[in-house]
Amino acid sequence: MPKSGRAPVRHLWLLRHGKAASDAPWGGSDRERPLTARGRRDASALGRRLATEQPVLALEGVPRPALAICSAAVRTRQTADLVAKAMGGRLPVDTYRSLYDAGTDVVLGYVCEIDNAVESALVVGHNPTMYQVAFELVGDGDDDRSAADRAALESHRFPTCALAVLTLDVQAWEDITPGCGALAGIFKPPY
Repeated sequence: MPKSGRAPVRHLWLLRHGKAASDAPWGGSDRERPLTARGRRDASALGRRLATEQPVLALEGVPRPALAICSAAVRTRQTADLVAKAMGGRLPVDTYRSLYDAGTDVVLGYVCEIDNAVESALVVGHNPTMYQVAFELVGDGDDDRSAADRAALESHRFPTCALAVLTLDVQAWEDITPGCGALAGIFKPPY
């Protein structure tokens, strides 16, 4: 246990990909849709804020992500790469094909496998899954905190390049369970 006597916590950043083109180039599949100029601008702006603000996004005590997990779709990979580049290239990005069209169980399965040396991680994915992961982790709304967190998520919806930052009351990533999180902040463009 840390010297403060407080149990360690984890921080999970859930980012929906930036604005994507309505069609893939050359008749490609949905997985191949690239970011639009707006999507690239929003992702880069978010990365710059993550790199330069202290505290990050005005979230006291929440460290910037040290690792990103990303869907292999073109738009999510471009989003993650632009965020990482704007952060000075200090954010390793692990890409998984199975995160495209994945449910919350698949996303949380990858999160549970994060090395416990990593205190704060980013997941770049698709809706409705990113939104649903946030809902699952903040709880069922039976108490005042989770009800307020759910209301905040609902009021923001989760447009492209939206970000939810959760504080997870767990000592290890594999300890994640529904309701273990609290919403530290929710953000959307412009950044």
